[in-house]
Amino acid sequence: MNKSQWCQYLTTQQAQFCPNDSNIITSFADSNPQESKQTASITPLLYQGLLSISGPDSAKFLQGQLSCDVHSASPQHSLLGAACSPQGRMFSSFRLLQKNSDTEAEFILRMRNDLVTTTHETLHKYSVFFKTQLKNASDEWLGLGIWGEQCEQLISETFGLDEIPQQVGEVSTNETAIVIRLAGETPRFECWCKAEKTTALWTELITQASPTATDRWILEDIQQGIGELCHATQDTFNPHMLNFQAIDAISFDKGCYTGQEIIARTHYRGKSKRHMQRFSLCGGEPLAPGTELYDADSNKTIATVVSSAVVNQQERQQEQQALLVSNVGLDTSSPLTLQADEQRYTATLLPLPYTLDS
Repeated sequence: MNKSQWCQYLTTQQAQFCPNDSNIITSFADSNPQESKQTASITPLLYQGLLSISGPDSAKFLQGQLSCDVHSASPQHSLLGAACSPQGRMFSSFRLLQKNSDTEAEFILRMRNDLVTTTHETLHKYSVFFKTQLKNASDEWLGLGIWGEQCEQLISETFGLDEIPQQVGEVSTNETAIVIRLAGETPRFECWCKAEKTTALWTELITQASPTATDRWILEDIQQGIGELCHATQDTFNPHMLNFQAIDAISFDKGCYTGQEIIARTHYRGKSKRHMQRFSLCGGEPLAPGTELYDADSNKTIATVVSSAVVNQQERQQEQQALLVSNVGLDTSSPLTLQADEQRYTATLLPLPYTLDS
C-alpha cells in the first residue's frame, strides 16, 4: 500500500478531506470526539513525509548540513532540527530519526510532505561528495498520531513493543513500527508504520481510539510551541524566529554546518528582531501558513503565520490558535486587531511551555 492507496482506504473509513489539500482530513463523518467514550485519539499524519539518507558517510554528511548534532542521535533518541541556506534561512525543518540495519545506519528526516522533494533536491547538491543516498520514503512508512490518557497500553499491545518511550524524543522500534514520544499535556506519540501493515493496525487501533481531524493533532504541536516549515514558508525564517534554540533543535557546540555562522551570530549577539508566539484568534477564516497579518489601524505588517488550527469546528465564527512570528517588543498586553485580506481577527497572546531567555 502506498500513500495514495492509504488515502483511498481512509475515505472508506468516513474521512472527509479538505477540498484544496488531500493531505488534510477535516473530519471523520461518524466520529464526534466530544461525545466519544474512547480513551485515546488517532490522526493519520498524511501531511507529513519522510526523506531517507543512508550509506557509510551519511552521519558525516548530515552533520555538516543540519542544525542539530547528528552524533547525539541514536535509534533510541530522536532530534528536532533545521536545514538552512548559507544565509541562515531555513529550507526545511524536521525530526531526525536513526535506524540501524545489519550493514549501516540509516537516517530519516520527518517533515511536512510538501518539503520532501525540495529538501531532497537541495541536500543532494551537497551529497555528491559523500557515500550516501537520499530517497523519498513516504510510501514505505505511513504516519499515525496517537494521544490520550490511556494510549500507552493501546500502543504497546497493538504494535507489540517491549517498552513504551517515556521521555520526550525517545524512540522504540520493531519490524512493524517506529514510535516516538512527543511533548504534550497527555501522553502523545508519533507512530510510523510499515505501509503494508497500516490498514490492519488502523482496524485494531480504532476499536479503542477515536479518529480525529488533522487540525486536532496540529493544535497539540501549537500548544507545545513547536513550529515547522511548509512549502509556503520555505526560506522565510531563520531557526531563532521559530524558537529552535528553546526546543533543543540547534546545537551550538557541534562545529560548522551550512548557515552556522549566521545562526551563531544571531544567538550570541541577540540580533533576532522577530520571534514566534502563540495566539488565540477569533473572527475570521482559518489562516494558512505564510499569511501576513497587518495591524488593522496602521496597516503595518505585524506577524507571519507559521501554523494554525481551529479549536472549535462547530461554531460559525471559528476560534483558532496559531503560532505567529512577530516583531520583538510587540505590545501584547491587550488583544490586537489584525487583518489578512478582508478578514479581521482579535488576537490574544497565549503562553508557551518554554522561555525565550536565550
